[in-house]
Amino acid sequence: MTSFREMRFDDLFKINSLVFDAHTEVYSLTFFVKHFLEFPGLTQIAEAPGPVRRGMGYIFGYLDKHNKEPHGHVASLTVSDEYRRLGLATALMDYFFLISDLKGASFVNLYMRSSNHAAYQLYCSLGYAHCRTMLDYYPDHPEPENAYEMRKLHS
Repeated sequence: MTSFREMRFDDLFKINSLVFDAHTEVYSLTFFVKHFLEFPGLTQIAEAPGPVRRGMGYIFGYLDKHNKEPHGHVASLTVSDEYRRLGLATALMDYFFLISDLKGASFVNLYMRSSNHAAYQLYCSLGYAHCRTMLDYYPDHPEPENAYEMRKLHS
């Protein structure tokens, strides 16, 4: 049975196979460490059953209280190819939405590549709405790619 738990610092060295997925943005170790220290409780890892407890997916986010509307921001969500379509991304997103609500967020947002149609369908099915397009947000590839900002309001 899959287990979910808060990520620990040592997990950062175990998730390389997940981080290098083509649709996952790669952040520096400094980014992750900073957010672990500032925003405890806003990460989750899904682990496969068995003695190795292999990482199946994770969510990493933070609470932005610097704007007039405090909100949760999903910085990274990824699920390993072999564990997709099992509901892990939904469970991770639901967890983050609930925790951000308990911490006083008025909404949750995220940025996603405009070409990632599977992610777009997932987020829409979870109640997220496309609220704006940011041109050339992702500077990689031969040409930059646009990002969609997706939002879901807390009721």
